[in-house]
Amino acid sequence: MKKHFLTRSSLLLLLLLVLNSFSLYADNEDDEPDVRDLTFKERVYVGGSLGLQISNFATFVDVSPMVGYRLTNRLSSGIGLKYQYYHEKLIGYGTHVYGGSVFAKALIIPQAFIYGEFETLNLEAPYFRENSGDRFWEQNYFAGLGFRQQIGPKAFFNIMLLYNFNDDSFVYFQNPIFRFSIEIGL
Repeated sequence: MKKHFLTRSSLLLLLLLVLNSFSLYADNEDDEPDVRDLTFKERVYVGGSLGLQISNFATFVDVSPMVGYRLTNRLSSGIGLKYQYYHEKLIGYGTHVYGGSVFAKALIIPQAFIYGEFETLNLEAPYFRENSGDRFWEQNYFAGLGFRQQIGPKAFFNIMLLYNFNDDSFVYFQNPIFRFSIEIGL
């Protein structure tokens, strides 16, 4: 009960922050060229993220290349591939996980954004749950905030703090999840 209250309260606070920040960002929007004037290639960006979670009982490594497209000056969307390695320290066994994702990102201000992602992963059944065949699919739903720092004319370094709304996830064993990514415009 307390967990759901905190989640809902956090989402409400985030929504209020977003609505307030759009008016601040709109004042600075005139400085940036309109993406509608850019070519298709100029609106595309590539990059990816790396993730790492370490606890007393497990290690998780995530490598996720992605391709995004700027729909507007503040909104972009894209797809990504996922490869993850999961190692259980207590039993000394690791497994490989793979899949894909779709994401959307909305700038609140030039340095901060809201991020949402749907991910589907293929997992090895004997490692994650017994008597269910060779492999199975898991879906995860992420939302959170990110901050970006420009590191070149068309390149950004992103830090994201994400929450996984799948409470029954076999892969992600704690919230929040920190993710670091790079974006490079073509």
